[in-house]
Amino acid sequence: MADREDAKLNRRDALAAAGACFAMLSQRALAATEALGARPKPAYAKDSEAQGMIEVKGIHAGKGKGGVKMFSFAGAPKPAHFLIYDLSPGGSEGTHVHFLDNRNNEGSFDEYYYIISGRGQMEIDGEIVPVVAGDHVHTPLEVAHGIENTHPTENLRVFLTFIKRGDEPSPMRRATPQG
Repeated sequence: MADREDAKLNRRDALAAAGACFAMLSQRALAATEALGARPKPAYAKDSEAQGMIEVKGIHAGKGKGGVKMFSFAGAPKPAHFLIYDLSPGGSEGTHVHFLDNRNNEGSFDEYYYIISGRGQMEIDGEIVPVVAGDHVHTPLEVAHGIENTHPTENLRVFLTFIKRGDEPSPMRRATPQG
């Protein structure tokens, strides 16, 4: 009886064996497809912050001017989008909110702020939250938010990832410089 029990595959072993078989078949199919030239090798994209930083006045009706660099990567990362804010002392991205149905034309975005350098504060759902280099803040749909540079002499540099959740057109239009 013990030998018979040892010979049986448990559910996990069976799934693992099936997964291994599927993985091997997938590898073979991929190799055959590539050998026929049917699947082009993916190309990488590289962009530089130094190329294309523009000055924008009143980001989301915020204070002052700020540098904005959009990283388009030829549209490859959709629905994820990336940009850098470079806010001068006292400059801000105004408090705003995103909705899934884009009812206020601000886009349907979850946003992820990573503070590269400097210090500031975010207003998030009516609460003031201090931020410094190394902080990462997620602001989901329907949560009012904005960021402000509170340092007297240094710029606040923020890497922002925003994920489009609705079906409105892509936001990857170029911002236009304003005086």
